[in-house]
Amino acid sequence: MTETLNFALRVAMLIALYAFLAFAVVTLWRSVARPSSAENQAIPPITLTTDIDENPKEAVFVSAEVLLGREAHNDFTLEHPTVSSRHARLQYRQNQWWFEDLQSTNGSYLDNLRIEEPIVVKDGDTIYCGEVAIHIKIKPLS
Repeated sequence: MTETLNFALRVAMLIALYAFLAFAVVTLWRSVARPSSAENQAIPPITLTTDIDENPKEAVFVSAEVLLGREAHNDFTLEHPTVSSRHARLQYRQNQWWFEDLQSTNGSYLDNLRIEEPIVVKDGDTIYCGEVAIHIKIKPLS
């Protein structure tokens, strides 16, 4: 009788283990398949303004990523010799705008601080890509 009971307990434990694994896989699948809240959230418009050789340039962006650099494929083109072809990136994540230097030759700066890792930028900040000053204006969502 104890052998039968022992076998029944082993079968019950095996069934419980497989049920747990199935539950874990279904839960993980649902969390991956569900659209993230970042995709559904509104992005506050960011305005970038610069004066290169006294030629004012201003652009407003509402996408989650903005590439800055000298080449035409960038979202915000900065035609200046101290700006790398693909200099930096602005990304909206975690409800904030982040600035990241993309290993540019002349670097990026915020308040005389060289940016070596992604940093949060706010309304009114001025960042420098090489020698080019870029003024940031973030319109809050209403």
